[in-house]
Amino acid sequence: MRVWNILLILAIAYGCQNDRNLEGNYFVCSNGEYSEVYFKKDSMSMAADNEWISLTEWRKIELKNDTLYFDTFGEWRESSRAQIKYVGKDKIQLRILETNKTIELEPIYENLNFEKPKKLWDSFIRRLNSHKCE
Repeated sequence: MRVWNILLILAIAYGCQNDRNLEGNYFVCSNGEYSEVYFKKDSMSMAADNEWISLTEWRKIELKNDTLYFDTFGEWRESSRAQIKYVGKDKIQLRILETNKTIELEPIYENLNFEKPKKLWDSFIRRLNSHKCE
């Protein structure tokens, strides 16, 4: 009986660990705008249909516990932090700590080709048109 108790405790402890990571591709509908955020290992990139962002270069990020440290994209580059909360299946909620604004990242379930920016941008436009962001 003692062995079962130890196995049960180990299973519970292992099951409660947060082994999720940000690796993957996500889209955001916020304030009527569609954008995409891409995470790969310790870097992130972004695409948006506006004059300041478009398709960005990869930038380093740092992930400590439930906080993401990154430089913002766009015309003004600033250091920023976001608290990460996993909600639902593969959905991530980011609360930008400097502004207390919350955004939800929804997964993109298709393979994206980062080696061919034109092809990536064409598929971005297709996804943008398929989502009605209001």
